[in-house]
Amino acid sequence: LGAGSQEPRRSSFAGLQPPPPPPGQCKLPLVDVPSDSEEFQRVVAVFRAEPKDPPAYLFGPNENWERRRVVRLQRVQNAAQEEGGARPYFAALQQSLEDQGLSFDPGVHTAWAFHGARSAEALESIVLDPFAGFQPLASGSRGAAPWGPGSYFARDARYAVDGGFCGTPGRDGRRHLLMCLLAVGMPCLGDPAHNGVLPYRQRPHRYNSAVDSLSAPEVFVLQHAGAALPAYLISFV
Repeated sequence: LGAGSQEPRRSSFAGLQPPPPPPGQCKLPLVDVPSDSEEFQRVVAVFRAEPKDPPAYLFGPNENWERRRVVRLQRVQNAAQEEGGARPYFAALQQSLEDQGLSFDPGVHTAWAFHGARSAEALESIVLDPFAGFQPLASGSRGAAPWGPGSYFARDARYAVDGGFCGTPGRDGRRHLLMCLLAVGMPCLGDPAHNGVLPYRQRPHRYNSAVDSLSAPEVFVLQHAGAALPAYLISFV
């Protein structure tokens, strides 16, 4: 999975350390990223990135996508969610892979992906939750779960936007999208029959996530709340 169209997303953040938040914002879970910063430009580059291979899903007209603009970027700094949910899960995933004779490789077993919702309030509830913003057992893909139950994420921002997963524009014309860091581990092909429990890969270890395609995944489905960490809230027009 690390050698496909996800590779630019991983390498574009290599070695990039976000600056400390401005005075007075240290305790805020959402911190504005200056539009003239390298961090802002790299996130926008991932937002606008086109896949190397033709996507399996139909998008809207290219001219519509080319007009999209990121008008605000906020970095998520929810320490409680990171320390209480994401880090323990990442550590458990690494141990599980090592127990199966595999080495944990961030370029293979993690991925950047996008998650939309009907409203900005719904996304903020994910960002502000003190433990786990994503609730896989209550999630799906606009009420459906074609690849099995869980929290759904898109490899491409355009999939989430053109697919109608970002709700309708607010009064200011803006819509919103989360860019998240996923611990996908070893994925299997998704199936509605999974019922929230993935098959065994090597007993007692199960697969860690589900995808729509093993060769070129465009949709990731996660069953564990700690497997996804929201990193940026993107506002666009």
